[in-house]
This record gives sequence, C-alpha cells and structure tokens, in this order.
Amino acid sequence: MNMTTRDTLLDVRDRRFGSSNAPNPKEKDKSTIVLITLVGLFVDYGTLSAIIPIAPLVLKTIPQTYIFVLFSSKSVAQILFNPIAGHYVDKHHTNIPKVFTMGMLLLAVSTLVFGVGLIDSSILSDWGLYYFMLAARSAQGLGSSSVLTAGMAAISNTHEEEERGGAMGVAMVGIALGVLLGPPVAGGLASVLGPATVFWAFAFIAFLDVFMVWRLMARSPKAYDPIDPEALARSKEDELEPFPFTKPRLMLGLTTVIANMTVAISEPMVPLFLSNNFGYDEGKVGLIFGIQALAYLLGTPVFGYLSDVMCKSTLIIFGLAMQALGMFMLFSNADEIWRICVALALLGVGISAVDTPSMPLLTFLVPPKFFGRALAQGDICVNLGYLFGPLICAAFVRDDSEPGRFEELSDLNGIACAVCVPLMFFLVFFYERGEMKRRAEEKRKSGDLEGGDWGEGGWGG
Repeated sequence: MNMTTRDTLLDVRDRRFGSSNAPNPKEKDKSTIVLITLVGLFVDYGTLSAIIPIAPLVLKTIPQTYIFVLFSSKSVAQILFNPIAGHYVDKHHTNIPKVFTMGMLLLAVSTLVFGVGLIDSSILSDWGLYYFMLAARSAQGLGSSSVLTAGMAAISNTHEEEERGGAMGVAMVGIALGVLLGPPVAGGLASVLGPATVFWAFAFIAFLDVFMVWRLMARSPKAYDPIDPEALARSKEDELEPFPFTKPRLMLGLTTVIANMTVAISEPMVPLFLSNNFGYDEGKVGLIFGIQALAYLLGTPVFGYLSDVMCKSTLIIFGLAMQALGMFMLFSNADEIWRICVALALLGVGISAVDTPSMPLLTFLVPPKFFGRALAQGDICVNLGYLFGPLICAAFVRDDSEPGRFEELSDLNGIACAVCVPLMFFLVFFYERGEMKRRAEEKRKSGDLEGGDWGEGGWGG
C-alpha cells in the first residue's frame, strides 16, 4: 500500500472515529449532552415524586379529590404543551439548547415556588397554599415537556442510529433515580430540615444543570449540531410534508399508553391493598415499592443497549409480556407478600423494556426533521397513561373494596397488555424489520465509505 492511499484511509478513519492518538472532543460533547439530559430528567421526576409524601401532610384539610387534581395537573400541562415544544424543536434545530435551558429554568422556578410556599404554613391558608402549589405544578409540566423533548432530540441529533438507544437508556436513568430517590429523600429532608428544603435542593440541581449547558456551549459552540446535517437537509426538502401518523407509530403510541397506565394503576392499588390486608404502614409500603423502582433503574440502561443491537419492537413485546404476567400475578393468591414483590419486579422490568426502546424506535420511524414531534408524541403517551391510570383505579376500587375487586382490575389490565403483544408483532415488528433491511440494502448500494446515515434517499418514498 503506497503512502498516499494509506494517508487517505487514515484521514477517513480519523474523521469518522476520531484520532487514535488523541481524545475525540465530539465524543466528549455527546457524553456531556447525555449527562445534562440525565440530570434534567432526574430533577423533573425527583420533584414529581417528592411531592407525594409531602402534599397530604401540608394540605390536611383539602379533600382527596383536589389532591388528585394537584398530582395530575403536571401531566395535563405537559400533554397540552408537548406538541408545541416538539414542533418548535423540529423547526429550529439550532435552538435545542435554548429550549432545554428554558425548560430547566421553568423547572427551577416552579420548584422554588414550592419551597417558598412551604416556608411557613401560617402565611397562607390551606386553600391558598393549594392554589399556590397547583400553579407551580402546572408550570413544572411546561418545563418538563421542553426538557424531555429537547434533551432527547439533542441525543437523537448527535448520536448515530446504532448508538442512540444506549445513550437514551443512560439518560432515562435520571427518571428511575428521580422516582426511586424522590419520596425517601423528600421524607427524610422534610422531617429534619422542613419540607421547603426538599424543593430548594432540587432547584439548586436544576440551576447547576443550566450552568452545565452554558459551559458546554462556551467550550464547544457546535456541540448540539446534528451529526449528519446532510440527512437533515434532505429530509427538510419538502417542508409541506405532513407529520406521518402511520399504523406502526399509532400502535406504538397505544402500547406506550397502556404500559404506563399499568404502572399508574398499580401505584394507588398496591398501597391500599397492603394497608387493608396486611396492615402495612407507609414505611413498609415504600420499601416494597422500591423493588419496582429498582428493577426499572437496572433495566433502563440494559434495554437501552439492547435496543441498539436487536429489533426495538422485540424488546417492547417482551416488556408487554412481563407486564401482563406481573398484573396477572399481582393480586392472585396474594396472601403471601413474596408474590406481590415478584409481580412488582416484573412490572418494573416490563415498563423499562417498553419505555426505553420506544424513544429510539419513534425516531427510527420518522425522518430527522420530525424527531422533535415524534419524541413529544412519546412523552404525551406516557403522560396519558399516568393520567388515565389513577382515574380508572378510583372508579374501580374503594378504600373498603374486597380483594376480588383488586384482582379483577389487575386481570383486566393484564389482558390489555397481552392483547397488545400480537398487535405489536404484526403492526410494528414486521415493519421495523422490513425498514431495517431496506436501509441496509441502500447503504450497501451507496458504497460510501464515509456515509454515516442509512444511505442516499434513505427517507425517500
């Protein structure tokens, strides 16, 4: 091999993978973007779960129905604002860090509002404090939609298709950490330093995340630039093309709603069942629920990695099967606590196997110009599940319900998950496999050594 050929190949390798003798700054920027998104999601879901043990204690005279409205107000605001955030991200790719920063600032301010309202409960009446927290909770929903959509869009734009799932899986560890650590940390800090301290701590982390974005942009102004701007430009050639509501995407959205609704139904049912039938207090119930959160925490990075090396729809089908099995097992012969623990572990593994591959699969099913709206759809479906779940549970079971009522609702939910398995197989699995083969064939035909996308015209009709 002559020196000219060798130098050319080495130059191509260094442009694609970075020099072997020096660290690749782009890889460092990508890791920082994942870390920034992880911290943002941790703040989002940490504040979401931190209010659970605090609100009933500081709003003692407020009826339970209004407490539910307080809890669900974030989901409603997030559902309403997500399409706007997704559309803006698609139209202004260069403003993704600004959208993320504005979302984090909204989270920080709304969290500070929580803290201010809880400094001295004598300043406001219970109803005054309730409306104060309701406004802050709604503002948190607006910030959350911007953080998740912009954060995941940044990961999608800066990571190749074959590494996107793993990066999203690592970022979603922030969700698991927030859900797992939120209630116990909130309870501990509230009992020692007062409930306001909890939200001040989360606000500090939110401002720290904003500082990390600022430092990244100062160090590397092009850190958020798409890894393949040519593919993005090709997909933007027809700006009038409508957002593609295809059968696979609609089926994936329905699956995401049902999977998250399963978890949302179990959250109020299990504490009520354990309290009525085992006499467990809040501490024991929290420890048992930790099993589900821990399974989700461990499963998220694993299924994120697996979604890069196998069909994402296969993992989602596996997750639905685990959730169906967990719901069938949850209150069946539940006179032994180990059955409930195993069922909650299955639900945790199942929801991580559904949610983690869903995000990269949504970006796989659309052109790059629709990444923002596709990710917004995924977040809308998650929030719809968490909105409908408690409503269904409240309509189906009561404080004095017999154990059979719990088992009936659990079995119905398990049937819904089981029905989604063949639908996912026929409507999504075959489509994904066919699309993967088509893109691989186009990539081979292009023969472009430097091509990092799925080949010229990969998104063509």
